[in-house]
Amino acid sequence: MKYFICILFVFVPIISFSQLSEKVNNLYLQLNSENQSKNKEFGYGVMESEDYKKCEDINKIANDIEILYMAENGNKIIKSYMSNHLVKRKSNKIIDLFKTYLYNDEEVWAQMGCTGQNSSIAGELYSYIFYENEKIENIKYNKEHYSSKEIKENGFENKTKWTKPEIDSLLVSINKLVINYDLILPITINQIFRLNDYKFENYERVKYFAYKNPTRETLATLASYQNQDDLPFLLKNNSLSFLAISKFPDASFLTLLKEKNEKEYENVDFINAISSICSKDSEILKRNLLEHFSSSHDFDAREFLDYCFEALSKYKCDFNSQLIELYKR
Repeated sequence: MKYFICILFVFVPIISFSQLSEKVNNLYLQLNSENQSKNKEFGYGVMESEDYKKCEDINKIANDIEILYMAENGNKIIKSYMSNHLVKRKSNKIIDLFKTYLYNDEEVWAQMGCTGQNSSIAGELYSYIFYENEKIENIKYNKEHYSSKEIKENGFENKTKWTKPEIDSLLVSINKLVINYDLILPITINQIFRLNDYKFENYERVKYFAYKNPTRETLATLASYQNQDDLPFLLKNNSLSFLAISKFPDASFLTLLKEKNEKEYENVDFINAISSICSKDSEILKRNLLEHFSSSHDFDAREFLDYCFEALSKYKCDFNSQLIELYKR
C-alpha cells in the first residue's frame, strides 16, 4: 500500500501538468495538497484566507479551460472557488458543471468572516449563479445613486458579464435539474429552497421532497402552495413547521402555537408564525409574546422585541398595527 501511494504522488503532477500551464499547475498542486491535509469541513469563504489568495492568484493567470479543469478535478474547496470564477467569467459550461456537482455532490463548510454554514459544492455553485441577479440589481442601484468616483472609492461592484434575462433563463434550466433529481443531498435542496424564498415550481416534486425529508425548508416550500390537503402533514411535523405556518397561516395551527407558546419565544420562526395568523384568537398569543419581551431585562430582549415589531408589520392583520403602536410606547 505504501508503494502504491508513492506512485500516485509521482504521477499526479504529470497528469495535472498535461492540462495546466506550469505556473498554474504549481499553485494548483500546492493548494490541492494543502487542503487534502486539512479537516474535511475546512471553510473556504474567508476573504483573508491563504486559500482565497492562492485561488485569486490562479484566477489571474489561468484561462477558462484551466479553470474548468480545476473546477472538475480539484478537491471540494478548489471546486467551490473555481466554480465561482466560472460564473463570473460567464462560462458556457455552467450547466454541465452543475450536473456534475449535483450527481456527485460533496458537503462543505462555507465560512464567511466570523460565521459560516454547512453547504455543498452544488449548493454553492447554485448560490453563485443566483446572486448574479442581486449583483445586477446592486450595480443598477449604484449607478443611479452614486457617481463613478464614489463607486470606485467605495469598492462597489460595477460590472458583470450577465444580464438578468440570461441568469433567469439559466436558473430555469438548473431548477428543473434540481427538482427532478431524487437523490439530491438534503442540504443542497434546503439551501436552494431558502435562496428562492421557499417558492419553487412543481408542487408534486416539492411535496415528494417534503415527505421524503421533512425539514423547515422543504415544509415551508410545500406550505407556500397553501394546499388544504397538506395541513395534516404540516401539523404532524409540528416541531419543524413554524416557518411553514408563516407561509400558510391557517387558523388550525393555533392549537399547536398555544402548546409551544413560551418554550419557543426566542425562535424567530415561531415569532413569524404567530405574527402571520390573523384570526382574533391569535391576538392573545401576540400580546403574550410582546409582553414577555417588553417586560424582560435580558440583554437580547430588545432585539427580539424589535423583531416582533418587524414580523407583525410584515403580516397585514387588522390588529397587528395596533399592537405595534401599543407596545412601542
